[in-house]
Parts: sequence; C-alpha cells; structure tokens
Amino acid sequence: MRILYLVNALDSPPGVLLDEAARAGASADIIYTVEKRDLATGETRDVPQTPEGFDGLVVLGGVMGVYEEAKYPFIDKTRNLVRAFHECEKPVMGVCLGAQIVASSFGAPVYKMKEKLTQAEEWGFLPQTWEKVASNDALLADAAPGLSLMHWHGDTFDLPENARRLSTRETCPNQSFRMGKKTYGFQFHLEVTRDILEGWSVFRAKALDVPLAEIEALIEPQIGASLGAQEEFARRTMQRWMALG
Repeated sequence: MRILYLVNALDSPPGVLLDEAARAGASADIIYTVEKRDLATGETRDVPQTPEGFDGLVVLGGVMGVYEEAKYPFIDKTRNLVRAFHECEKPVMGVCLGAQIVASSFGAPVYKMKEKLTQAEEWGFLPQTWEKVASNDALLADAAPGLSLMHWHGDTFDLPENARRLSTRETCPNQSFRMGKKTYGFQFHLEVTRDILEGWSVFRAKALDVPLAEIEALIEPQIGASLGAQEEFARRTMQRWMALG
C-alpha cells in the first residue's frame, strides 16, 4: 500500500500513523504542504491533483484554519484531493485540521469554537463518547468507552450532509465522523507520540507565556495515564483503515 501523508505543520508529523503503516509494509510519500516540499527528498512537491499512484490519504494537523484558504492555497487543493480520493473509493483519514478539511470538502462550515460553543478550545487527553453507529464501524467497533484521546484545537465544524457521527463530547459535539465507507475525520490527535507531545508542551508554554513546568505539570499525568491506551488504539485504527484499501 502506498500512502500519501500531507503534513501541514512540522511539529505535527504522522507519528504513530506512519510508524504503524511502515510496520505493515506500506510505503509513504510525505509532503509538507506549506512549503510544497517532499520531506523525504527535499524536492519541491505540491499537493497532487489526483489520487493516481496512491492507495490512501492522511491529512494531518496545523495551526491554520480552514477559513484561511486565501492565505494557505494548499487548503483548497487538499479539499479537491479529498473529494477525488473519496470518489475513487480510496481511504481518507483527516486528523484535527485534517478532519476540518474533510468536513469542509463536503460543504460543512468550519469555525472557531468560541463563536458557537461554550469554550474556546480543547486541550489534553479528553474522553470520547462513542455513538451507537460506532459499534458497527469498521475502524471503531470495539473502541473502549470513555477512551481519552489527545486534543489541541480551537476550531470545530458542522457535520457534512450524509455524514455519520461516530463520537461526541458535550463541549465540542463533532469529534469523529465517516463519509461513505472509507472517508474519516478525527478531531483528536491519533498520531501523537511522547516526543511530539514534549514539543507541543514547549510550544504551548511559549504561546501562553507561562513557564514550561506549568504546562508539564498539567499534561504529564495525562500522558502517563492515557498515552499507552491511545497508541494502542491508534495502531489498531490505522491497521483497519489500511485494510479498507
């Protein structure tokens, strides 16, 4: 299987999702969309116009918003590619910003949480409530009730028409969804490893202008309690997603 990973921020690499695919023998093309650069070769490479030559598409996170497509041309290119993969019935997985791009690809609005919801962001390992439909889903059928998964986002989205919501949270209802049988959006960060999270802690401390120790005191207990179960879940989810191809 040949998987295309679209990286939209260098501090949000494919992580576990790339590692598990490699363990299964899949090959990977990794494009850093903001700079139009192949991360393996360093060569100039833009978001492809078609799915030709690829068996699956993974769209990762980033600090930008889907509504900033004028500033970030890769966003509209990615939407077109998501629809093309979907029409070819090739698996698509959107993670965080990627999930928002998938939702937008099918006409759903994306907006800042503070515009419509009761809080401005979700951050940390937060529990999922799986919808009934998830019990029969090809990827999520045996997901543990209340599984805590890593979040860091201030944007959210409405569900596209004909989407099936798979999980929810009271403060941010649309957590994961499926379009058809092979196109998925996950608001939570399935890809994270400890190394990724350590980098995020430094970034968050700088963004909030607080000591790093303050952020670490909040996230380290969550990492200890939840990261192992999340990685196991992410690997199983990736295995099953690849099997859709």
